[in-house]
Amino acid sequence: MKIRCETNSVRLRLRKSEIEALRKNHFLRTEVKFPGEVLFAWELRLDPESVDMNAGFSKGTLFIRLPFAAAFQWMDSEQVGMVAPDADGLHLLVEKDFPCKDRPDEDKADYFQELADQQEPLC
Repeated sequence: MKIRCETNSVRLRLRKSEIEALRKNHFLRTEVKFPGEVLFAWELRLDPESVDMNAGFSKGTLFIRLPFAAAFQWMDSEQVGMVAPDADGLHLLVEKDFPCKDRPDEDKADYFQELADQQEPLC
């Protein structure tokens, strides 16, 4: 699961295998360990209690929650991304990952090549 952060914006990109893991476990987590045992992590959870996509940050971990029904609708469709209403100025986007155009030798099997051929990714 890739993360891209810009000023007041967080975007997660998921490959096919990660979406299947999210479907099965209702949870994904990725970590980056820095020297000195400092950890930065981001988690994506399916939340039956949530009405909208929302985010929080605690103890070095970014949490993003997706409403359960909306997440399954997204996973089961050709819809590329889920966008949250801007909450307190924070823009959230979770999308299916496309293969990189500048890496022709990359194995594209775990990416959404079929959707990439139809449209440009949300940026």
